[in-house]
Amino acid sequence: MKDAAVYIIHGYLASPSHHWFPWLKRQLAAEGAQVFVPPMPDPEHPDPAEWIEFLDANVHTHDERTFFVAHGLGCIALLRHLERVSADTRIGGLVLVSGFSEPLPGLPLLDAFTLDGYDVEHITRIAPRRTVLAALDDSIVPYAHSERLSRELRAKLVTLPTGGHFLESDGFTELPVALNELESMIADRRRTH
Repeated sequence: MKDAAVYIIHGYLASPSHHWFPWLKRQLAAEGAQVFVPPMPDPEHPDPAEWIEFLDANVHTHDERTFFVAHGLGCIALLRHLERVSADTRIGGLVLVSGFSEPLPGLPLLDAFTLDGYDVEHITRIAPRRTVLAALDDSIVPYAHSERLSRELRAKLVTLPTGGHFLESDGFTELPVALNELESMIADRRRTH
């Protein structure tokens, strides 16, 4: 993992110090990866243009050694950022935790992130390894939303029977399944290059 760069993109109402992000950063750094957890702007009142521009300015590598783990709102923000990189780009892979690409019931504040959609074909072209991780009992992002996202992206879907939205309040200060998916992607990239 020494040559990997991993960006962890948090979501709505979160920060780099919330949930399982610090644990994942420590695990990856201990394995030799460079890990970046950018603090997304104004996570209490997120604006899609600000979030996408922030990622444009703060994600410094887009190559086969670059991997992304995103959570909740961070997933669609990341996809909207990645659709702006060159079609010749190839990144290592994406792990999208509780992701969605359509309006969420009860959270109209976030609708602006999904109204314009994203370029599915571009994402699948530049990111050959894609996983969506979701729990059947997620009360914030309904499981069906994450399942549809995985179908759109033709991504591997990892379903947990429980886990909620994988928040600290759901009991998640660690998320080994996300680490395992990322480690598998990194190992696969090494085998194919």
